[in-house]
Amino acid sequence: MFYLKKLPISLIFVAMLFATSCKDTEKENEEVEAETDYSANELPVNTKSEEAREAFDEGLAYFDEGNQRKARAKFDEALQHDPEFVSAQMYRTYTANSAKDWATNREKFMGMRDKANESEAMMMDMTEAGLKSDVNKELEVSKKLVEKYPKSARAMDNLAIYYDNNDQEQKAREHWKKALELNPEFVPAISSLGTSYLFNTPKDKAQAKKYLDMLVKIAPNSTRSHILMGDYYRDQDNLEQALSSYEKAASLDPEDDVALAKSGHANSILGNYDEARKNFKDAREASEFGTNLSGEANTFVYQGDSEGALTFLEEGTKSFDSLDIPESNRNIAKYQAAYTAAHIAMHDGNTKRLEQTVNMMKPISKKLVAEANSPVVAANQDAILNYWDAMVLTSKKNYKEALKKAEIIKTAVDSINRPDKLEPYHRAMAVINYHMGDMEKAMEHIAKTDEDYIHDKYWKAKIHEKAGDTEAAMELYEEISEERFNSVEFALIRKEIDQKVSTNKES
Repeated sequence: MFYLKKLPISLIFVAMLFATSCKDTEKENEEVEAETDYSANELPVNTKSEEAREAFDEGLAYFDEGNQRKARAKFDEALQHDPEFVSAQMYRTYTANSAKDWATNREKFMGMRDKANESEAMMMDMTEAGLKSDVNKELEVSKKLVEKYPKSARAMDNLAIYYDNNDQEQKAREHWKKALELNPEFVPAISSLGTSYLFNTPKDKAQAKKYLDMLVKIAPNSTRSHILMGDYYRDQDNLEQALSSYEKAASLDPEDDVALAKSGHANSILGNYDEARKNFKDAREASEFGTNLSGEANTFVYQGDSEGALTFLEEGTKSFDSLDIPESNRNIAKYQAAYTAAHIAMHDGNTKRLEQTVNMMKPISKKLVAEANSPVVAANQDAILNYWDAMVLTSKKNYKEALKKAEIIKTAVDSINRPDKLEPYHRAMAVINYHMGDMEKAMEHIAKTDEDYIHDKYWKAKIHEKAGDTEAAMELYEEISEERFNSVEFALIRKEIDQKVSTNKES
């Protein structure tokens, strides 16, 4: 799966251009002070409505914990009490649940500049810079926010996320730690440090545990605290303890679909497929739209039934049109299902199904791009669809045309100013050259992809193996075999990887 700013493709439309840190505000004579021991660390927020401020504070607490759905409802409530509450509109943008919802709320926020205080205006400038893919401007404004509000943990967090989004993990961690110096109980920085050390290179599992323990201690009643702790235990292959943490989260909030789905992921890795399917069904019933099919589809893949997975996705996609949900959310759900199906068909060499699925993705992508109204979203979608076209041509062994499609990816992302923008191009070139038998070029390109993305690591291992470097290949296969996080990519390769590792140990 492609990642953009460390977010999966399914979230590109709702969070692509925004640092999910946060942003409060000021205006003299209208400011309502937050009741917190670390009020000096908060950016000021303005509203004359006590009801709006109360709803906003509740929403901000949910936002800090990572519960976007509950946060969104509270920001909507705040705006009902005070439609001119700029920070509430800003956070409502950050918690959008579809491409259209994001674009609509983004435009509302950007249209409130005459009501904005200085910090809100800075966030508008960052948003505009993001829309133009102007990372230099984003950094400039992020630093100015810290200079203007040197005691604000949120301002520091915003700068940390800029570095994280631009593949500067060490600088990101440094600034999250500075945020904690300003506010030792600042949940976003604690959770970000825990997940950074757990998932992003360079990894440090001891540091991850330290911050996640801190998170559970500071926010013991937060479902997200226990979900993240469950992720730590899952990474450590302590799947029963992971399940316990996820179930604890679900007990705190039976309507938290993320907690229910996480239990499904753990049961999938454990091989408890019936239990996993029940978890995923329960998660869909508890969720806002009930459209996430990927986890359940993976259970069929783990069992070696790719056709069953494709049928499940196809039937599920057909059912979306009967759901009473916004069209934009149906489109995202269809896109997600098609994306999962494309991975399955490509891995299995099912050329006909792959081509059909990619062709199905194109009109959906066009709708989402139109709804998002963002040149960066448009550019990334253009790149992604050209990647899939290249994979279809590779599956047909039409390598000459596949290489041409791959080159178009470079043109598509030319306007984007991000260090990882060419990863889809290098990913495509690595796969094409592998199939063409040119391991030197394949290795040259795979080395420029995401070292933390399991599918890139898998192809790197395959290239090493085909080039005759069995030792390097096995080292990577062994790393992959220790994976405990559920994705269609891992589901597709798990059996193969386990067999390779087992055979190598026996020999």
